[in-house]
Amino acid sequence: MTDHDDHIQHTWILTHPTGDEVTIDLWTDGESVRVEGGQGESTDGGRKDVDRLIEKYCLRGYRVTSDYAVNDPHEHELPDDRPDECAECGRDTEYVPDHYDGYRTGPAWMCTGCKWGQWSVGT
Repeated sequence: MTDHDDHIQHTWILTHPTGDEVTIDLWTDGESVRVEGGQGESTDGGRKDVDRLIEKYCLRGYRVTSDYAVNDPHEHELPDDRPDECAECGRDTEYVPDHYDGYRTGPAWMCTGCKWGQWSVGT
């Protein structure tokens, strides 16, 4: 594991009701897939393997709680309702298109520190 993520194109975070998390990273080469947590099934099968892994973990009770581009050259347009800072701790926020809070799934702005969140209305 490195301290920088310039080699990662996209990240998916899956969470189990028990609190266990699995992180799946697709690297910028478009082929390398690295899994942190779970069974550590790192492969070189690209997006097809990402989809297979997501399906596998969802069948085991995990849910995709975060799905975002890290260094994707095709950046997606973000809604313009971003808070200036976290209302709880004052840190920066990041857009999470598929945030799940235990009851609802949808686009949200999440604090990078305390994980306070605000649902996005701009989408």
